[in-house]
Amino acid sequence: MTETHALDYQIEIKDDKPTDHKLDIDALTPRDEKATNPAALSRNPFKRRRQKRKLNALEKMKDEIPDPREPKIGFKDHLILLKLIGFKNWVLIFFATVGAGGAGVIGLCFQFILGDLINSLATIMSDSNALRDEVNSIAGKFAIVALGAVIANFMNQFFNTLASETISRTLRQKYFESLTAQEMAFFDIKKVGQLACISSDDVAIVQEIYTSKWSTFFQQVVQVVVGLILAFISSWKMSLVIISTSPIIFVLICGVSQGIKKLSKKTSEANEHASAIATEIVSSIKTVRSMGGEPKERIRYRNDLKKVHKYGLFKSILQGFVFFVLSFTIWGTVALAFWFGGNLTVDGEISIGSMFRVFGLSLMAVMALSNAGTFFTEYAKAIQSQTSLLKVIRRVPEIPFKGGKTIENLKGDISIKNIDFIYPARPNTTVLKSFSLEIKTGQAVAFVGPSGSGKSTIVGLIERFYNPVKGNISIDGVDISELDPMWLHQVVGIVNQEPTLFACSIRDNITYACRRPVSQEEVEEAAKAANCHSFISDLPEGYTTLLGEKGVSLSGGQKQRIAIARALLQDPKILLLDEATSALDTESETLVQAALDKLMKGRTTICIAHRLSTVKNSDMLCVLSKGVLVEQGKHEELIQIPDGVYKKLAEKQMMFAH
Repeated sequence: MTETHALDYQIEIKDDKPTDHKLDIDALTPRDEKATNPAALSRNPFKRRRQKRKLNALEKMKDEIPDPREPKIGFKDHLILLKLIGFKNWVLIFFATVGAGGAGVIGLCFQFILGDLINSLATIMSDSNALRDEVNSIAGKFAIVALGAVIANFMNQFFNTLASETISRTLRQKYFESLTAQEMAFFDIKKVGQLACISSDDVAIVQEIYTSKWSTFFQQVVQVVVGLILAFISSWKMSLVIISTSPIIFVLICGVSQGIKKLSKKTSEANEHASAIATEIVSSIKTVRSMGGEPKERIRYRNDLKKVHKYGLFKSILQGFVFFVLSFTIWGTVALAFWFGGNLTVDGEISIGSMFRVFGLSLMAVMALSNAGTFFTEYAKAIQSQTSLLKVIRRVPEIPFKGGKTIENLKGDISIKNIDFIYPARPNTTVLKSFSLEIKTGQAVAFVGPSGSGKSTIVGLIERFYNPVKGNISIDGVDISELDPMWLHQVVGIVNQEPTLFACSIRDNITYACRRPVSQEEVEEAAKAANCHSFISDLPEGYTTLLGEKGVSLSGGQKQRIAIARALLQDPKILLLDEATSALDTESETLVQAALDKLMKGRTTICIAHRLSTVKNSDMLCVLSKGVLVEQGKHEELIQIPDGVYKKLAEKQMMFAH
């Protein structure tokens, strides 16, 4: 019997026995040395180019981590995005399109009236009174048409602007809702800069294609169809000559659009990668500055910008070539039209006014056709942006955002049974192996062990940030996979080594985890219990003081105590402390530890610590090594085990303490 799992590309379970099934990229590498070794590439330039492509593709595979839950976006998915835009927005787009179509027709009317004016000038030049009356009549027609143009363009711009802003808001909101509903494994695989780039750049491209660019395209289509009809009515011979070059334009545009689509995709990917690097550097600027890493990071960013520039350059060359051919074709058509129309006028087949009318109408139609062709290249680019958006919007998270059971009168018993776990971002490393543990209500359990032994992973699994590959975790006898994640995060509180504070007031940070109205007295009581009320009160604006991004204006100890106040106000039944005091100085650690002691009372507590002195009085100590629970008991018991992992850790810390 074979059991499948969302991470089945990493581990396959047969007959209930775990078997390593690692994603070996090297196994995908061709054995041909020339395909993998840059020094052994062929001297033949064509073969060398193919080998370089293969080598780059393999390097990209090694750098990128596949997302097993990423949806394949097809035609139906793009239709769903059109539905997401909403009926009201499509009504606005309809009125904008009507305005664009009206503007297109009115532009052709000017050519028609101009032909009448030329005919009048050619036939009644001798009669000044009749000419004046005719000119006044034509001027009146121009005024009416101009008024119509103003109204049509106003409709187009007004409704387009309304629709554009609403579409942007709708898509950003849908994208953000789906993004925040994803499981932690998704964010381990993706880069923050890439996700931010999709939210800004790709949404802007999509909103433009369905508003301003669509309206312009429709206006040009109207000019092509109506212009050719009117031109054929006036002189089908001259019209036929002028439009004879249009197939060249159409074939050229359709042929180039696919190439531009591919280049747009590569440019977009390179842009996202560059944005991810910039975001990473800016968010870690203190570390970069302290280590003198600016030159290295500038080179890394510059190399990514070179890729953006390269693909953009290829696209510009391609577009420049198209523009050259189009310009040559159009101006050649103008010369041909004047020659042929002049001969028809001399032969008496058409009037001079009709010649200029047909020339103006046909030329507008041909130029509109060439401009309309650019819409297809822009739409190809928009399809790529839509795909990036839909890959997040349509992605179904492995762990649901909400929905499931809740437990009344929660006690806080935790049962961990036979857990195996692998991080999706590190598919070749097993973090936990057959891990089992029973934690009773109100117990304080500490996890200790070397770095990378899997201590923090257990915290993430209890919070259900991830699903185990094998085994299960239950609270009060109920598997956490059956529990409502929103409810679970309310009853399980966490204080991390690096607490996250948001760029809002101190009060808002303390009340962040509460789903009920909280009085100022409750906030202050929690702050007093967390030993942070005094320093908050000393601030000029007290609890309304606005913090910078990640609480940059506070010290580590102050941030930690605010995080503890937040957990106290949340009042969780289960408390997770992940290295809560390891990064603090002695004075701050004393204050924070006193606050933690108050927080731990009456709660099931799991504490992770490197310094054994902070957890040696716990009800139970669990020692991990390489993902395996190797020792378990109280401090007095573990310190007596000869050559024990705990004893070695304790002796090492005592040695450094002296």
